Amino acid sequence: MVMLVQARGLGHSVGQRTLFDNIDLTIAQGDRIGLVGHNGCGKSTLLGLLGGDQEPDTGELIRRRGLRLGRVEQFLPTPVARLTAAQAVAASADSRVESDIDSGVDSGVEEWRIEALLSALGFSLAEMAYRAGDLSGGQQNRIMFARALITDPELVLLDEPTNHLDLATLRVFEDYLLGLRIGYLVVSHDRAFLDAVADHTVFLRDQRLYRFDLPYSAARQALNEADAAAVRSRQSEDRKIDGLRSSAKRLAVWGKVYDNEKLSRRARNIERRAARLEAERTFVSRGSGLDLDLAFGAMRAKEVLRVESMDVVVAKSMLFSVDQLLIRPGERVALLGANGSGKSTFIRALVNHFRGETAHDSIRFSPQVALGYYDQELDEAAAEMSLIEFVSRRANSDEELAKNRLIGAGFPYSEHGKSVLDMSGGERARALFVVLSLTRPNFLILDEPTNHLDVDGKEQLEVQLLESGAALLVTAHDRRFLDTVAQRFLCIDKGVMREVPDPGEFYLAPEPRHDKPASGPPHIGQVSEDVLTRIAELEDKLDQDRARKPKFQKPALQHEWQIRLERLYRRLDDD
Repeated sequence: MVMLVQARGLGHSVGQRTLFDNIDLTIAQGDRIGLVGHNGCGKSTLLGLLGGDQEPDTGELIRRRGLRLGRVEQFLPTPVARLTAAQAVAASADSRVESDIDSGVDSGVEEWRIEALLSALGFSLAEMAYRAGDLSGGQQNRIMFARALITDPELVLLDEPTNHLDLATLRVFEDYLLGLRIGYLVVSHDRAFLDAVADHTVFLRDQRLYRFDLPYSAARQALNEADAAAVRSRQSEDRKIDGLRSSAKRLAVWGKVYDNEKLSRRARNIERRAARLEAERTFVSRGSGLDLDLAFGAMRAKEVLRVESMDVVVAKSMLFSVDQLLIRPGERVALLGANGSGKSTFIRALVNHFRGETAHDSIRFSPQVALGYYDQELDEAAAEMSLIEFVSRRANSDEELAKNRLIGAGFPYSEHGKSVLDMSGGERARALFVVLSLTRPNFLILDEPTNHLDVDGKEQLEVQLLESGAALLVTAHDRRFLDTVAQRFLCIDKGVMREVPDPGEFYLAPEPRHDKPASGPPHIGQVSEDVLTRIAELEDKLDQDRARKPKFQKPALQHEWQIRLERLYRRLDDD
C-alpha cells in the first residue's frame, strides 16, 4: 500500500468553534473515499487542509514527495469563466494562460486529450466552444472536474461535485468517475452516488472521524450499530457509576454517624473510582442537532389538484404540454426532467395560480387545499426581517412556539435575531421547513428540497413525508430520496409530460446533447438557453410584483431579483 496523504492528530477551529480535534486519516494509492457529515461540520475545511490551501491549528499533514494532487474548484475563477470550455481545461495545465488571458491560449496540451476528456464527461464539440461562464451550473462543475484531471493527478479531492447536475448528467459523471484508475476523496450528500463511487466511507461528526472500509449504505448501518452499542455501554456505565456513588454516599454517612474513619476513607475511595469511570465513559454521539418536525393537516376531498390541456411557456417559448394531471389526497408524485426542461416553471405556475397572483383555466385546486411550498431559489425566505419575525409572521404562529421549532431545527436562541437576508442557503432552507412545520399544509409542492440538506436532513425529511399522509409534488436530483418518497413518477420528455411506471427509464435515458448554439440575437452568441430562460422568468416576477398595490409588494425580493438580473445581463454583455 502506497501512502499518498496522512493526517495525524489534526485539529482546526474557526473563531471559537472547534471543527475537529485530534483526527487521523490515511489516504492510500487508489483509495475511493466518500466523506460525509452534516452541514457546517468542517468537511470543506478538511479538504482545504488536505489540499494544502491552509494549515491546521494542531497536528501534522504528510504528503508523499512529488504527489500530484488535483483539487476540483467550487467555482470557476473569473478569468477562466471568460474562456471556452476547452480553453478553460487547457488553462489548468498551463498557468501562463491564467496569468495572461488576453494573450490567448496556447497551452501545449494536446487538443485531442482535451476533446476526449470533455467528450467523456458529456460535452459535444459545439459545447466545448461555448464560453464556460455561459454554461449551466452542472456543465461548469464538469469543466472544473476536467481541469483537475487534465493535470494527471494521483489523487483528486472533490467537494460536492454533483451539485447542479440533473439525473441524466449525474449518471454520465458517475460512470466516468468509476472508470478512473486514481484515488479520490469526495464530499457528497447524495447517498446513491456515494454507494456507486466509494469503497470507503468516512463520517466527520462530533469533531471526530469514523472510518469504515465499506460503501455508504453499509457504512451507515455499521455506524448506527456502533452508536447503538455505545448507548448500551454508556447506560451500563452510568448504572455502575450511580451504584458506586450511592454506596459512597451511604458509607460516608455511616462514617460520620459512627465516627468511623475507615468507612469514610472507603467512601472517598469509591467516589474517586466513580469519578475515574465517569471521565472514561463511552462517548455517545450528539447527532447533527437537526430535528425536522413537520406537521400536516387532513383533507377529505377526492382531488387535490387537476391540470388539463396546459402549455407551459416561458418568454413566449413552449417548454412542454400537459394533457392531464390528477393528484389525489395522500399521493406522492415526483416530477422528473433534465435541467432547463421547465420543472420549476411549471411549479411556479401552480403556486402563483393558487395564490391568486396569476390565473390559469387549466389549473384547479381543491378548495380544501392548504398549500406548503418550498422553492429551490429560496425566494420564499428572502425577507428584510429577523429570523424569528420571518417564521412567526409567515406561519402566523405564536412567537414562543416558533422559537421552540427554530431551536429544534438547529437555530440556537442567539441566532433568532439574525437577518434572513444574511443567512446562508442551508440556513434559509431550514427556516422554510420550520415555516412548513407550523402552517400544517395538506399538500406540499417541493422544488429541489434536498439541495441544501445534508444526509441526516434528507433522511429526516423522508420519514416525515412518508408518515405525513399529505399529498406531495416534488422535484429533486437525489435518486435515493425520490425512490423513497415517491409513489408516482411524471417525466418531461420531448415537449410532453407523461407518467412513467419506473424512474429507471429516466435515470438511464441518454443525456441531452446540444450540438447547435442556442438561437438568439446576433450579439448574444453562444449563450446557454438557461440564462435567457432565467432572465425572462425574473423579469416576469418583477413585473408581477410591481403591478401590485405598494403595501402588497416585496421590496426585498425585488432587490434580490434585480441583482440576479444585473448579473445575467452582464454575462450577455461580456459575450
